[in-house]
Parts: sequence; structure tokens; C-alpha cells
Amino acid sequence: MDLKERLNRLTSVSKLTPTPAYRQAGIPSPLEASGSEEPLARRGEGEGGGDLRQRLDRLLEPKRAYRKTAIFPIEQLVKGEIISTPEGETFLTKEHFPPHFQYGEMALADILNIPTYPAHLLLKDERLKELDFRKALFLDTETTGLTGGTGTFAFMVGLGFFQEDRFSIHQFFMRDYSEEKASLSLLKEILESFQFLVTFNGRQYDIPLLETRFILSRKASKVREMPNFDLLYPSRKIWRGAYENCRLVTLESQLLGVERTDDIPSEWIPYLYFDYIQTGDARKIHQVFYHNQMDILSMVALAGRIHLVYHDPQAARPRKGIEHFALGRLFWEHGQREKAIPCFEIALKRCDGNLSWEVMKWLSMAFKKTGQGEKARSFWEEMLGWPYKKDAFPYIELAKFHEHRLKDWDRAMSYVDEALELTPSHQQKEIELLQHRKRRLEQKKVLNEARCKVGY
Repeated sequence: MDLKERLNRLTSVSKLTPTPAYRQAGIPSPLEASGSEEPLARRGEGEGGGDLRQRLDRLLEPKRAYRKTAIFPIEQLVKGEIISTPEGETFLTKEHFPPHFQYGEMALADILNIPTYPAHLLLKDERLKELDFRKALFLDTETTGLTGGTGTFAFMVGLGFFQEDRFSIHQFFMRDYSEEKASLSLLKEILESFQFLVTFNGRQYDIPLLETRFILSRKASKVREMPNFDLLYPSRKIWRGAYENCRLVTLESQLLGVERTDDIPSEWIPYLYFDYIQTGDARKIHQVFYHNQMDILSMVALAGRIHLVYHDPQAARPRKGIEHFALGRLFWEHGQREKAIPCFEIALKRCDGNLSWEVMKWLSMAFKKTGQGEKARSFWEEMLGWPYKKDAFPYIELAKFHEHRLKDWDRAMSYVDEALELTPSHQQKEIELLQHRKRRLEQKKVLNEARCKVGY
């Protein structure tokens, strides 16, 4: 789909755009903030309608917000520079960190020495086979709304990247809505210099939002096409259940061991920007620069942690049994059985009773599928004595074992009977499978007895 077709799609759905956050908060929109006496939505009435595309352009073009002279402009509170482009000005900050800068358990440059091969497996994207963090751009946006839509602006775009022997963070900040085109032009140039994107939930939020802003600004961009290593998805696979949630700030504090100072909650950020736009007073909005910078540094540390724990679990020292369990499942899914079984074994020692049942199921099946049937059998028999049995799994597996390995039809049927007693009545499909297994065992028993009589 080319740029023109995307614009046509946006034009066709513009009337369906949800109410932006600033409307819900009772704050003037970027268009109304232009200082006009008449709301923009009413301009053009009585003008004969005009071309829809031209009307859409007039409505969506960011306007300068007229306000009182700022007592505390952003330039006085944040170290940065005003960048002039053919499409206007924007504000840019730059921060550089040495390679040995410690953030969490790793130095920033340590990530460059960890193999990145699991990225394409974790995201199921073959393009990430060639992931190289030297060619990757860490991206995080701060916006005027948390739900997206054509009325949402990315007023700050933070970009982190490795440059020679240091890690740099650039932040483009719109001091006014009218500075969006200049910011996007500079962002477009930087995107062209990198091969990969690294985000945290960028697949669902940052990237679609930026693509929309590029389209509305009549700019072609490769932001959607770039291979994206989105850290949210592997984080959920590894740490879901280990912590209360998998938000970046939670993983940052509880997994990476980093505590922020003087930070602000993400949900405040849109309202701080609206206040800044109205007053020009940057004494509150300047905290967003710190927030965005910490998000980017946390993404670097989290990317390193994901790859380290996958590449060498012992060196990474997972802290909880559930982490070992998740890693075991990932290794098994990716065909690395020799790494999966030790993870299951460690998880079994560290998990509580409820999770231990699931770990035991995976571990016993791993032994079964690697030809270690007797080990698997010992686990199933041990599970029979557990007071917190969650399902009929060990009975079913022992029935299979006695049927196929030992040819003991009576013992196999007794396990099937016990499995039927444990299976809830609403699990009709499972009950039918067990009943079918029992009928087959009865037939085998009759056939075997007939053979014995003939042989006698």
C-alpha cells in the first residue's frame, strides 16, 4: 500500500476517530489552541464544502498555540539545542553514556557481546536472524494520549543507539504543535541510518502512531517496514507470573534492580504536555525527558537480560522457579532439549506446590520424548501421591505406559477408571477419549486371552 492509498484510508475513517484524551480532560485541542475566535471544526461552513482532501488538510495541520510569554521556557531547564529545518524548528537534546556505564546488572556495551540468535525465535520473525544491536535503534515516544488515533501527537521521540564507543540518546521535543513536521523530518533521516528497531510495545502503539503522523504530514517512512524486536512479547513469555505484571517499570525495578528517582507516572504525561502548551511553563514537563531517557536505558538492559538468560541461564542466574520453567518451555519449543530439561529440574526445586504440578508434567513428558521412559514413569507414580492433584494427567500417562510398554491391560484399565473419576463432567471430550481407551483395552484383553487359549 503506497502513501496515497494510506492517506485515502485515513480520510475515509476520519469521522470515526475516538474522542482524544484532551477532549475528555476538557483541554483545548491543538487546533483550538491556535487562538482563533471560531472553532476550526466550523470554519468552511457556508463555503460550499470544497474538496474533502483540502478540508482534511486544513483540519489536521498542526497550528501554533498562542499563549502568554513563558517565564520558564524548556531551553532554560533542559540542556539542548533548537534545530532549524526547511520545515521549521524543533528542540533536540543529546546525552552520551560511556560503554562501561552500569544500568542494572550489566554495562550498556555488554549487550553487544551477547549472541542475538534467539530474537527471531522469540518474535517469530526471520528478519531478526541478522539482528545486530550496533545497527538497531531503540525507540520510545511520549504522546498526547494513551489510546492512539489521528488526534494523538508524539510530542517527544526518544532514540537510543550505539555510536562508536558510546551509547547516545537523542530526544526530539515539540515545543509547539507546529514543530511536528520538523521533528518528523529529522526522525525520518535517522531511521534511514538503521536496520532494526527495538521497542517495548512499539508494535502495537509507537510504530502505528508514528506511521499515522508521517502519513498525515505527507511523508514516506520505513518505520513500519523495519524489523522490530519488541521486548514486550519475550518478556511475557519468560516472566509472566513471576511479577505482578510485565510493564517496563515493573521489570525495571523487580528484575533489573533499578529504581528511578523523581520520576512521573506515564498516565500523567499527556496532561503535563497540555498544561505546557497552554502556559509555556516547562517546570513540570521537563521531567518527561528523564522519564523517556530511563525507558530507553531500561530497554537496553532488558534486551541484554533476555538474550543472556536465553543464551546462558546459569550465568544469568534466574531468580525464581517460574523463570526456569518459562525458559524450559522456550528451549523445548525451539528444539533445544538438552537445555530444556535442566531448566525444568531447577524449576521443580524452586516452585511451590501449584506450579510444581505443571513443571512435573513438562519434565516427565520431556523424559518420555527423549527415550527415558522409566524416569518419566517414576515421576507419574510420584504425582499419584500428591495431595494437590490438579487433573488426571499421571493416570492417563501410566495407562499408556502399561498398555504400550508393559502390555498389562488390567493395570492400564485401572488407571483409566481412576482418570475417569477425576475428570469433571463438563470435560466431555476428555471423558469420551478415556472411554474409547478403555474399550480398546478391553478388546485387547479379550484378544490376548483368546490367543493364550489357542496357544495352550
